[in-house]
Amino acid sequence: MKKIVSLLLCLTFVFSFVSCATVEEIVPEYTSEVSGEIDLGGKVFKMGTVNDALIVFSSADEESVLGYIGNTEFADLALNRIRETESKYNMVFEVVIVPSAAQTAYNSVVTGDYEFDFIQEESYDVVDYVIAGTFIDLSVLDNMNAIDEEKWGSRYLLASMMFEGGLYGVIPAKHPMKTQNSMSSVIAVNEDYIYSLNATDPRDYYENGEWTWDTFTQVLLDYAHTTQVSNEYVYALASKEDWFTRAVSLSNGDEYLVVNDDGTYEMGFYTTTAFKAFDQAHEWWNGVTSESIQKGGGVEQLNNGTSVMALIDSYQVLSGTSSVAYNLENFGIVPFPSGPDTQPGWYKSFYESADFVLSIPVTAPDEEASALVMDSLFEPLEGYETNESILEYLKRNYFADERDAEYFFEMSSNEHAIYIDHKHGLTGIFGSILKSTPSQVMESNEDSQRSNIEKYILTQYQTMNELYGE
Repeated sequence: MKKIVSLLLCLTFVFSFVSCATVEEIVPEYTSEVSGEIDLGGKVFKMGTVNDALIVFSSADEESVLGYIGNTEFADLALNRIRETESKYNMVFEVVIVPSAAQTAYNSVVTGDYEFDFIQEESYDVVDYVIAGTFIDLSVLDNMNAIDEEKWGSRYLLASMMFEGGLYGVIPAKHPMKTQNSMSSVIAVNEDYIYSLNATDPRDYYENGEWTWDTFTQVLLDYAHTTQVSNEYVYALASKEDWFTRAVSLSNGDEYLVVNDDGTYEMGFYTTTAFKAFDQAHEWWNGVTSESIQKGGGVEQLNNGTSVMALIDSYQVLSGTSSVAYNLENFGIVPFPSGPDTQPGWYKSFYESADFVLSIPVTAPDEEASALVMDSLFEPLEGYETNESILEYLKRNYFADERDAEYFFEMSSNEHAIYIDHKHGLTGIFGSILKSTPSQVMESNEDSQRSNIEKYILTQYQTMNELYGE
Protein backbone atom coordinates (compact mmCIF):
# COMPACT_ATOMS: atom_id res chain seq x y z
CA MET A 1 0.00 0.00 0.00
CA LYS A 2 1.27 3.45 -0.81
CA LYS A 3 1.98 5.43 2.32
CA ILE A 4 3.02 8.98 3.05
CA VAL A 5 6.65 9.20 4.07
CA SER A 6 7.14 12.35 6.18
CA LEU A 7 10.07 14.51 5.18
CA LEU A 8 12.33 14.63 8.26
CA LEU A 9 15.69 15.06 6.53
CA CYS A 10 17.45 18.30 5.81
CA LEU A 11 17.25 19.09 2.08
CA THR A 12 20.45 20.14 0.40
CA PHE A 13 20.56 21.04 -3.27
CA VAL A 14 22.67 22.87 -5.79
CA PHE A 15 21.24 24.90 -8.63
CA SER A 16 22.47 27.13 -11.38
CA PHE A 17 21.14 30.52 -10.27
CA VAL A 18 22.81 30.65 -6.84
CA SER A 19 25.67 28.97 -5.03
CA CYS A 20 25.19 25.97 -2.74
CA ALA A 21 22.25 26.52 -0.41
CA THR A 22 21.11 24.47 2.57
CA VAL A 23 17.43 24.32 3.48
CA GLU A 24 16.58 24.05 7.15
CA GLU A 25 14.73 21.03 8.44
CA ILE A 26 10.96 21.30 8.01
CA VAL A 27 8.88 19.01 10.22
CA PRO A 28 5.27 18.34 9.14
CA GLU A 29 2.53 19.20 11.61
CA TYR A 30 0.63 15.99 10.95
CA THR A 31 1.03 12.26 11.38
CA SER A 32 1.35 9.97 8.39
CA GLU A 33 -1.23 7.38 9.39
CA VAL A 34 -3.89 7.08 12.04
CA SER A 35 -5.66 3.76 12.63
CA GLY A 36 -4.84 2.59 9.14
CA GLU A 37 -6.39 5.68 7.55
CA ILE A 38 -4.35 8.56 6.19
CA ASP A 39 -4.92 11.60 8.35
CA LEU A 40 -3.27 14.88 7.42
CA GLY A 41 -4.15 16.42 10.75
CA GLY A 42 -6.11 19.38 9.46
CA LYS A 43 -3.10 20.80 7.64
CA VAL A 44 -3.72 23.56 5.10
CA PHE A 45 -2.35 22.55 1.70
CA LYS A 46 -1.50 25.60 -0.38
CA MET A 47 -1.56 25.63 -4.17
CA GLY A 48 0.21 28.65 -5.60
CA THR A 49 -1.18 29.89 -8.89
CA VAL A 50 -1.51 33.01 -11.01
CA ASN A 51 -4.50 35.10 -12.04
CA ASP A 52 -3.80 34.29 -15.68
CA ALA A 53 -6.32 34.04 -18.50
CA LEU A 54 -5.00 30.64 -19.57
CA ILE A 55 -4.71 29.10 -16.13
CA VAL A 56 -8.17 30.11 -14.94
CA PHE A 57 -9.65 28.94 -18.22
CA SER A 58 -11.46 32.23 -18.59
CA SER A 59 -10.81 35.97 -18.51
CA ALA A 60 -8.55 36.94 -15.64
CA ASP A 61 -11.24 38.77 -13.66
CA GLU A 62 -13.61 35.80 -13.42
CA GLU A 63 -13.72 33.40 -10.49
CA SER A 64 -12.24 29.97 -11.17
CA VAL A 65 -12.33 26.56 -9.47
CA LEU A 66 -9.37 24.31 -10.35
CA GLY A 67 -9.19 26.16 -13.64
CA TYR A 68 -12.89 26.16 -14.58
CA ILE A 69 -15.08 29.24 -14.89
CA GLY A 70 -17.12 29.72 -11.72
CA ASN A 71 -20.79 28.71 -11.62
CA THR A 72 -20.38 26.22 -14.46
CA GLU A 73 -20.93 22.47 -14.39
CA PHE A 74 -17.21 21.68 -14.28
CA ALA A 75 -16.55 24.29 -11.60
CA ASP A 76 -19.29 22.80 -9.42
CA LEU A 77 -17.87 19.30 -9.90
CA ALA A 78 -14.37 20.57 -9.13
CA LEU A 79 -15.64 22.22 -5.94
CA ASN A 80 -17.21 18.91 -4.90
CA ARG A 81 -13.89 17.19 -5.53
CA ILE A 82 -12.12 19.68 -3.29
CA ARG A 83 -14.61 19.09 -0.48
CA GLU A 84 -14.33 15.29 -0.87
CA THR A 85 -10.54 15.44 -0.68
CA GLU A 86 -10.62 17.69 2.38
CA SER A 87 -12.98 15.29 4.15
CA LYS A 88 -11.18 12.12 3.08
CA TYR A 89 -7.76 13.18 4.31
CA ASN A 90 -8.67 15.67 7.06
CA MET A 91 -6.99 18.63 5.36
CA VAL A 92 -7.85 22.06 3.98
CA PHE A 93 -7.17 23.15 0.40
CA GLU A 94 -6.22 26.77 -0.19
CA VAL A 95 -5.42 28.62 -3.42
CA VAL A 96 -2.83 31.39 -3.15
CA ILE A 97 -2.73 33.78 -6.11
CA VAL A 98 0.61 35.45 -6.76
CA PRO A 99 2.17 37.28 -9.75
CA SER A 100 4.35 34.22 -10.48
CA ALA A 101 3.93 30.96 -8.61
CA ALA A 102 7.14 29.53 -10.07
CA GLN A 103 9.24 32.53 -9.07
CA THR A 104 7.69 32.63 -5.60
CA ALA A 105 8.52 28.94 -5.20
CA TYR A 106 12.07 29.60 -6.37
CA ASN A 107 12.46 32.46 -3.91
CA SER A 108 11.31 30.16 -1.12
CA VAL A 109 13.98 27.66 -2.10
CA VAL A 110 16.66 30.36 -1.95
CA THR A 111 15.59 31.39 1.55
CA GLY A 112 14.60 27.93 2.76
CA ASP A 113 11.05 29.02 3.58
CA TYR A 114 7.79 27.16 3.06
CA GLU A 115 5.36 28.83 0.65
CA PHE A 116 3.41 26.16 -1.25
CA ASP A 117 2.70 22.45 -1.17
CA PHE A 118 2.38 22.57 -4.95
CA ILE A 119 1.89 25.13 -7.69
CA GLN A 120 0.00 25.39 -10.97
CA GLU A 121 1.28 27.60 -13.76
CA GLU A 122 2.15 27.68 -17.46
CA SER A 123 5.26 25.68 -18.28
CA TYR A 124 6.80 28.71 -20.03
CA ASP A 125 7.16 30.34 -16.60
CA VAL A 126 8.42 27.16 -14.92
CA VAL A 127 11.12 25.68 -17.19
CA ASP A 128 14.08 27.76 -16.02
CA TYR A 129 13.16 27.15 -12.38
CA VAL A 130 13.18 23.42 -13.09
CA ILE A 131 16.77 23.78 -14.29
CA ALA A 132 17.50 25.76 -11.12
CA GLY A 133 16.52 22.83 -8.90
CA THR A 134 13.33 24.37 -7.52
CA PHE A 135 11.02 21.36 -7.87
CA ILE A 136 10.72 17.69 -6.91
CA ASP A 137 11.17 14.92 -9.49
CA LEU A 138 7.59 13.60 -9.58
CA SER A 139 8.53 10.34 -11.30
CA VAL A 140 10.06 8.93 -8.10
CA LEU A 141 7.11 9.59 -5.78
CA ASP A 142 4.99 6.78 -4.35
CA ASN A 143 1.69 8.64 -4.05
CA MET A 144 1.28 9.43 -7.73
CA ASN A 145 2.21 7.68 -10.97
CA ALA A 146 3.51 10.72 -12.82
CA ILE A 147 4.18 8.82 -16.05
CA ASP A 148 0.58 7.61 -16.28
CA GLU A 149 -0.19 9.40 -19.55
CA GLU A 150 -3.96 9.00 -19.20
CA LYS A 151 -4.02 10.84 -15.89
CA TRP A 152 -1.06 13.20 -16.11
CA GLY A 153 -0.64 14.05 -19.79
CA SER A 154 1.13 12.60 -22.81
CA ARG A 155 4.90 12.45 -22.82
CA TYR A 156 5.23 15.07 -25.54
CA LEU A 157 2.93 17.44 -23.70
CA LEU A 158 5.15 17.07 -20.62
CA ALA A 159 8.46 17.38 -22.49
CA SER A 160 9.03 20.94 -21.30
CA MET A 161 8.95 19.69 -17.71
CA MET A 162 11.65 17.05 -18.20
CA PHE A 163 15.29 17.61 -17.29
CA GLU A 164 18.26 15.28 -16.83
CA GLY A 165 16.24 12.14 -16.16
CA GLY A 166 13.50 13.71 -14.04
CA LEU A 167 9.89 14.83 -14.57
CA TYR A 168 9.12 18.05 -12.72
CA GLY A 169 5.59 18.90 -13.81
CA VAL A 170 2.39 17.16 -14.88
CA ILE A 171 -0.99 18.21 -16.27
CA PRO A 172 -4.36 16.94 -14.90
CA ALA A 173 -5.27 15.12 -18.12
CA LYS A 174 -8.34 13.45 -16.63
CA HIS A 175 -9.97 16.85 -16.19
CA PRO A 176 -11.78 17.90 -19.37
CA MET A 177 -9.94 20.24 -21.77
CA LYS A 178 -6.84 20.64 -19.60
CA THR A 179 -4.50 19.05 -22.15
CA GLN A 180 -6.08 20.24 -25.40
CA ASN A 181 -5.95 23.84 -24.20
CA SER A 182 -2.18 24.05 -24.71
CA MET A 183 -1.99 23.24 -28.42
CA SER A 184 -1.33 25.58 -31.34
CA SER A 185 -1.78 25.49 -35.12
CA VAL A 186 -5.58 25.20 -35.24
CA ILE A 187 -7.48 26.61 -38.22
CA ALA A 188 -10.93 27.86 -37.20
CA VAL A 189 -13.55 28.42 -39.89
CA ASN A 190 -16.65 30.62 -40.08
CA GLU A 191 -19.02 28.05 -41.54
CA ASP A 192 -21.64 30.67 -42.46
CA TYR A 193 -19.20 32.12 -44.98
CA ILE A 194 -18.54 28.66 -46.42
CA TYR A 195 -22.28 28.23 -46.93
CA SER A 196 -22.78 31.67 -48.46
CA LEU A 197 -19.91 31.12 -50.90
CA ASN A 198 -21.19 27.65 -51.81
CA ALA A 199 -17.62 26.50 -51.16
CA THR A 200 -16.26 23.14 -50.02
CA ASP A 201 -15.89 22.91 -46.25
CA PRO A 202 -12.27 22.41 -45.07
CA ARG A 203 -13.60 19.65 -42.80
CA ASP A 204 -14.76 17.78 -45.91
CA TYR A 205 -11.35 18.21 -47.53
CA TYR A 206 -9.69 16.87 -44.39
CA GLU A 207 -12.08 13.96 -43.98
CA ASN A 208 -11.61 12.96 -47.64
CA GLY A 209 -7.80 13.11 -47.47
CA GLU A 210 -7.70 16.19 -49.70
CA TRP A 211 -6.61 18.82 -47.15
CA THR A 212 -3.22 19.47 -48.78
CA TRP A 213 -0.99 22.40 -49.69
CA ASP A 214 -2.45 22.50 -53.21
CA THR A 215 -6.00 22.60 -51.88
CA PHE A 216 -5.03 25.25 -49.36
CA THR A 217 -3.65 27.48 -52.10
CA GLN A 218 -6.96 27.26 -53.93
CA VAL A 219 -8.92 27.83 -50.72
CA LEU A 220 -6.99 31.03 -50.02
CA LEU A 221 -7.91 32.30 -53.48
CA ASP A 222 -11.54 31.14 -53.40
CA TYR A 223 -12.52 32.16 -49.87
CA ALA A 224 -11.39 35.78 -50.12
CA HIS A 225 -14.37 37.82 -51.30
CA THR A 226 -16.31 41.07 -51.12
CA THR A 227 -19.63 40.83 -49.32
CA GLN A 228 -22.76 41.66 -51.29
CA VAL A 229 -24.47 43.19 -48.26
CA SER A 230 -21.85 45.64 -46.98
CA ASN A 231 -19.43 45.61 -49.89
CA GLU A 232 -16.58 44.93 -47.46
CA TYR A 233 -13.56 42.77 -48.29
CA VAL A 234 -13.32 39.51 -46.34
CA TYR A 235 -9.94 37.78 -46.17
CA ALA A 236 -9.62 34.03 -46.60
CA LEU A 237 -7.27 33.68 -43.60
CA ALA A 238 -6.16 35.80 -40.64
CA SER A 239 -2.81 34.94 -39.07
CA LYS A 240 0.20 36.37 -37.31
CA GLU A 241 3.36 35.87 -39.36
CA ASP A 242 5.37 33.79 -36.86
CA TRP A 243 2.32 31.63 -36.07
CA PHE A 244 1.88 30.98 -39.77
CA THR A 245 5.47 29.83 -40.31
CA ARG A 246 5.39 27.63 -37.22
CA ALA A 247 2.25 25.90 -38.48
CA VAL A 248 3.77 25.29 -41.90
CA SER A 249 7.12 24.12 -40.45
CA LEU A 250 5.72 20.79 -39.24
CA SER A 251 3.22 20.20 -42.05
CA ASN A 252 5.49 18.29 -44.43
CA GLY A 253 6.31 15.26 -42.32
CA ASP A 254 9.03 16.55 -40.00
CA GLU A 255 9.52 16.17 -36.26
CA TYR A 256 11.07 18.96 -34.23
CA LEU A 257 13.90 16.77 -32.97
CA VAL A 258 14.84 13.14 -33.67
CA VAL A 259 17.17 11.36 -31.20
CA ASN A 260 18.91 8.33 -32.70
CA ASP A 261 19.73 5.10 -30.88
CA ASP A 262 23.43 6.03 -30.72
CA GLY A 263 22.68 9.31 -28.95
CA THR A 264 23.12 11.53 -31.99
CA TYR A 265 20.25 13.73 -33.08
CA GLU A 266 18.77 15.46 -36.09
CA MET A 267 17.12 18.88 -36.08
CA GLY A 268 13.78 18.62 -37.85
CA PHE A 269 13.80 22.17 -39.17
CA TYR A 270 16.98 21.50 -41.16
CA THR A 271 15.74 18.78 -43.49
CA THR A 272 14.96 19.01 -47.20
CA THR A 273 11.26 18.63 -46.46
CA ALA A 274 11.31 21.39 -43.82
CA PHE A 275 13.08 23.78 -46.19
CA LYS A 276 10.41 23.00 -48.76
CA ALA A 277 7.79 23.93 -46.14
CA PHE A 278 9.48 27.24 -45.36
CA ASP A 279 9.64 28.09 -49.06
CA GLN A 280 5.93 27.31 -49.36
CA ALA A 281 5.13 29.53 -46.36
CA HIS A 282 7.08 32.38 -47.95
CA GLU A 283 5.20 31.88 -51.23
CA TRP A 284 1.76 31.88 -49.60
CA TRP A 285 2.59 34.99 -47.57
CA ASN A 286 4.19 37.01 -50.36
CA GLY A 287 2.99 35.50 -53.64
CA VAL A 288 -0.30 35.23 -55.48
CA THR A 289 -2.26 34.45 -52.28
CA SER A 290 -0.76 37.38 -50.32
CA GLU A 291 -3.85 39.58 -50.66
CA SER A 292 -6.02 36.77 -49.29
CA ILE A 293 -4.23 36.77 -45.92
CA GLN A 294 -5.08 39.27 -43.19
CA LYS A 295 -1.57 39.66 -41.81
CA GLY A 296 -1.27 40.14 -38.07
CA GLY A 297 -4.82 38.93 -37.51
CA GLY A 298 -6.27 36.01 -35.61
CA VAL A 299 -9.29 35.09 -33.54
CA GLU A 300 -10.57 38.69 -33.27
CA GLN A 301 -10.75 39.04 -37.05
CA LEU A 302 -12.53 35.70 -37.36
CA ASN A 303 -15.04 36.71 -34.71
CA ASN A 304 -15.77 40.13 -36.23
CA GLY A 305 -16.30 38.69 -39.69
CA THR A 306 -13.33 40.13 -41.57
CA SER A 307 -11.85 36.70 -42.32
CA VAL A 308 -13.29 33.31 -43.27
CA MET A 309 -10.57 31.37 -41.43
CA ALA A 310 -8.04 32.14 -38.72
CA LEU A 311 -4.93 30.37 -37.47
CA ILE A 312 -5.30 30.29 -33.68
CA ASP A 313 -4.28 28.52 -30.49
CA SER A 314 -6.65 25.89 -29.17
CA TYR A 315 -7.44 27.84 -25.99
CA GLN A 316 -9.03 30.44 -28.29
CA VAL A 317 -11.57 27.86 -29.45
CA LEU A 318 -13.41 27.47 -26.13
CA SER A 319 -11.82 29.47 -23.31
CA GLY A 320 -13.74 32.51 -22.15
CA THR A 321 -15.83 35.19 -23.75
CA SER A 322 -13.31 36.17 -26.43
CA SER A 323 -13.09 32.64 -27.84
CA VAL A 324 -14.61 31.41 -31.08
CA ALA A 325 -17.28 29.34 -29.34
CA TYR A 326 -18.62 32.41 -27.52
CA ASN A 327 -18.79 34.54 -30.67
CA LEU A 328 -19.66 32.31 -33.65
CA GLU A 329 -22.69 30.08 -33.61
CA ASN A 330 -21.54 28.02 -36.57
CA PHE A 331 -17.81 27.33 -36.73
CA GLY A 332 -15.49 24.45 -37.56
CA ILE A 333 -11.87 23.56 -36.77
CA VAL A 334 -9.26 21.64 -38.76
CA PRO A 335 -5.49 21.09 -38.56
CA PHE A 336 -3.06 22.78 -40.90
CA PRO A 337 -3.07 21.04 -44.32
CA SER A 338 -0.41 18.41 -45.03
CA GLY A 339 2.48 18.77 -47.46
CA PRO A 340 3.38 16.62 -50.49
CA ASP A 341 5.92 14.50 -48.58
CA THR A 342 3.38 13.20 -46.06
CA GLN A 343 0.43 10.85 -46.00
CA PRO A 344 -3.10 12.34 -46.23
CA GLY A 345 -4.29 13.39 -42.80
CA TRP A 346 -0.81 13.96 -41.38
CA TYR A 347 -0.59 16.85 -38.96
CA LYS A 348 1.38 18.01 -35.96
CA SER A 349 -0.17 20.33 -33.39
CA PHE A 350 2.65 21.83 -31.37
CA TYR A 351 2.78 23.69 -28.10
CA GLU A 352 5.23 26.20 -26.70
CA SER A 353 3.79 26.50 -23.20
CA ALA A 354 1.71 23.85 -21.49
CA ASP A 355 -1.14 25.21 -19.38
CA PHE A 356 -2.20 23.89 -15.95
CA VAL A 357 1.21 22.39 -15.09
CA LEU A 358 1.46 21.11 -11.51
CA SER A 359 4.82 21.05 -9.70
CA ILE A 360 5.94 20.46 -6.12
CA PRO A 361 8.63 22.79 -4.68
CA VAL A 362 11.47 21.16 -2.77
CA THR A 363 10.47 23.29 0.24
CA ALA A 364 7.05 21.60 0.49
CA PRO A 365 6.97 20.02 3.99
CA ASP A 366 6.19 16.56 2.62
CA GLU A 367 6.32 15.89 -1.12
CA GLU A 368 4.45 12.59 -0.71
CA ALA A 369 1.60 14.37 1.07
CA SER A 370 1.52 16.97 -1.71
CA ALA A 371 1.40 14.18 -4.28
CA LEU A 372 -1.41 12.44 -2.39
CA VAL A 373 -3.55 15.59 -2.36
CA MET A 374 -2.83 16.38 -6.01
CA ASP A 375 -3.66 12.81 -7.02
CA SER A 376 -7.02 13.06 -5.27
CA LEU A 377 -7.95 16.56 -6.44
CA PHE A 378 -7.38 15.69 -10.07
CA GLU A 379 -9.15 12.38 -10.25
CA PRO A 380 -11.79 12.33 -13.03
CA LEU A 381 -14.77 14.55 -12.31
CA GLU A 382 -18.00 12.75 -11.53
CA GLY A 383 -19.83 11.84 -14.74
CA TYR A 384 -16.75 12.50 -16.89
CA GLU A 385 -14.64 9.48 -16.08
CA THR A 386 -14.19 8.36 -19.69
CA ASN A 387 -12.99 9.94 -22.92
CA GLU A 388 -16.35 9.13 -24.45
CA SER A 389 -18.23 11.14 -21.81
CA ILE A 390 -15.96 14.16 -22.37
CA LEU A 391 -16.37 13.88 -26.13
CA GLU A 392 -20.12 13.80 -25.72
CA TYR A 393 -19.93 16.95 -23.56
CA LEU A 394 -17.92 18.76 -26.24
CA LYS A 395 -20.39 17.75 -28.95
CA ARG A 396 -23.36 18.76 -26.85
CA ASN A 397 -22.08 22.13 -25.68
CA TYR A 398 -19.61 23.54 -28.17
CA PHE A 399 -19.48 21.90 -31.57
CA ALA A 400 -22.23 21.60 -34.15
CA ASP A 401 -20.24 18.94 -36.04
CA GLU A 402 -18.85 15.94 -34.17
CA ARG A 403 -15.73 16.03 -36.36
CA ASP A 404 -14.69 19.22 -34.59
CA ALA A 405 -15.00 17.60 -31.17
CA GLU A 406 -12.99 14.58 -32.26
CA TYR A 407 -10.20 16.71 -33.74
CA PHE A 408 -10.10 18.99 -30.69
CA PHE A 409 -9.86 15.94 -28.46
CA GLU A 410 -7.10 14.14 -30.37
CA MET A 411 -4.72 17.03 -31.10
CA SER A 412 -2.84 16.67 -27.80
CA SER A 413 -2.24 12.91 -28.18
CA ASN A 414 1.25 11.46 -28.63
CA GLU A 415 0.61 10.95 -32.33
CA HIS A 416 0.16 14.66 -32.95
CA ALA A 417 1.64 16.75 -30.11
CA ILE A 418 5.13 18.28 -30.39
CA TYR A 419 6.94 20.64 -28.02
CA ILE A 420 8.75 23.60 -29.59
CA ASP A 421 10.85 25.57 -27.10
CA HIS A 422 9.84 29.21 -27.10
CA LYS A 423 11.46 30.20 -23.81
CA HIS A 424 15.04 30.17 -25.08
CA GLY A 425 14.71 31.95 -28.41
CA LEU A 426 14.36 28.92 -30.66
CA THR A 427 11.25 30.30 -32.35
CA GLY A 428 12.52 33.80 -33.04
CA ILE A 429 13.45 32.85 -36.59
CA PHE A 430 9.91 32.21 -37.74
CA GLY A 431 8.89 35.79 -38.46
CA SER A 432 12.12 36.40 -40.39
CA ILE A 433 11.49 33.52 -42.77
CA LEU A 434 8.57 35.35 -44.39
CA LYS A 435 10.61 38.51 -44.91
CA SER A 436 13.79 37.06 -46.40
CA THR A 437 15.08 33.97 -48.21
CA PRO A 438 14.06 31.05 -45.94
CA SER A 439 17.19 28.95 -46.52
CA GLN A 440 19.45 31.92 -45.70
CA VAL A 441 17.55 32.64 -42.49
CA MET A 442 17.78 29.00 -41.38
CA GLU A 443 21.42 28.58 -42.27
CA SER A 444 22.48 31.78 -40.52
CA ASN A 445 20.76 30.58 -37.34
CA GLU A 446 21.88 26.94 -37.44
CA ASP A 447 24.71 27.27 -34.91
CA SER A 448 22.55 29.05 -32.33
CA GLN A 449 19.73 26.57 -32.90
CA ARG A 450 22.08 23.65 -32.35
CA SER A 451 23.58 25.24 -29.24
CA ASN A 452 20.19 25.89 -27.65
CA ILE A 453 18.92 22.41 -28.48
CA GLU A 454 21.95 20.79 -26.87
CA LYS A 455 21.62 23.01 -23.79
CA TYR A 456 17.86 22.83 -23.24
CA ILE A 457 16.01 20.39 -25.50
CA LEU A 458 18.14 17.30 -25.99
CA THR A 459 17.98 16.40 -22.28
CA GLN A 460 14.18 16.55 -22.46
CA TYR A 461 14.00 14.03 -25.28
CA GLN A 462 16.60 11.80 -23.66
CA THR A 463 14.64 11.93 -20.41
CA MET A 464 11.47 11.04 -22.29
CA ASN A 465 13.12 7.88 -23.59
CA GLU A 466 14.41 7.00 -20.12
CA LEU A 467 11.03 7.42 -18.40
CA TYR A 468 8.68 6.06 -21.05
CA GLY A 469 10.88 3.92 -23.28
CA GLU A 470 11.15 4.23 -27.03
